[in-house]
Amino acid sequence: MLGYVKNYNFFVLLIGILVFLLLTPVLQIYKSESIRILLLWSLCLTLLIQVWSLIEDKKLFRVGMVLTVFSFALTALGQVYPWLTLKLLSLLIFLIFFCLALVIAAREVFSRSSITLNTFAGALSLYFLLGMIWTLAYIFVYQLQPLAFKGLDEMVVHNELEFIYFSYITLTSLGYGDIVAMTPIARTLAYIEVIIGQFYMAVLVGALVGKYIANHK
Repeated sequence: MLGYVKNYNFFVLLIGILVFLLLTPVLQIYKSESIRILLLWSLCLTLLIQVWSLIEDKKLFRVGMVLTVFSFALTALGQVYPWLTLKLLSLLIFLIFFCLALVIAAREVFSRSSITLNTFAGALSLYFLLGMIWTLAYIFVYQLQPLAFKGLDEMVVHNELEFIYFSYITLTSLGYGDIVAMTPIARTLAYIEVIIGQFYMAVLVGALVGKYIANHK
């Protein structure tokens, strides 16, 4: 089982992220709050199993488990008591969890001496994780400042999911302009995401490809 996790972990993670992203348009149309939460929890469990299980430090792995349990509990509690404090705390824990998972996965991807297809799946997974981290950050800002963004479709159920779209077009520097950051904090988050997205693809992934070519000469 451990060998499977090490050899194919990023393929499974990539599939999990893609399934989550592809199902978000359906969740925006239909009132399926429970399904949305279930998908988010499933993604967290995928991260916990496929990324955090590679950690040799058992204490750090327990931290991941605690963060997962807390995020589940706070999200469920927020359905009963829709308080802003609970929602912000839940988003903060999700942010911490995803950021730590990103660091752990990045260390695993870019420290490998031999580059495989699983490594490239990991690099793509990291890129998707960056977009999801910024999605959570935008939602956090939106909860504090509802006027921080212009262009959100108020007719769509769970319009917060539109930040997934906004995050990825910002990460890829497309910037269609249909959703616009209006406040200084939101704008700062947006341009930092663009810079990191460009740096990641041009420098880090470029170095990974260069290492792969060097190893296969």
